[in-house]
Amino acid sequence: MDNQRDQNNWRYLKTADNEFEFNIIKGKLKESGIVCVGKGKDLGLIDSTLLNVILGPCNPIDIKVPEDRYQEALDIINTQVSDEELEKQALDLGETDNSENEND
Repeated sequence: MDNQRDQNNWRYLKTADNEFEFNIIKGKLKESGIVCVGKGKDLGLIDSTLLNVILGPCNPIDIKVPEDRYQEALDIINTQVSDEELEKQALDLGETDNSENEND
């Protein structure tokens, strides 16, 4: 019964186009302490299990967050990131990868 109540406290946030987008959104929310769950979307095909095997990371994913964190999560995913910020993140990631490779 508690498990059912817990499921009712989650609210649909958005549908990610694929696993890559889902992981980006999940990471952004996690940075703010918000957990989310994702479930592959049923595309109404005869064998959606087979579709998941074939499409894998290309399958759309419905994202849900706790009801009490919904508005905060919505604000986070709707925040536009500037080109400069994206470039900085890419450069920071590249520096991290290079420093790990130098230690090998």
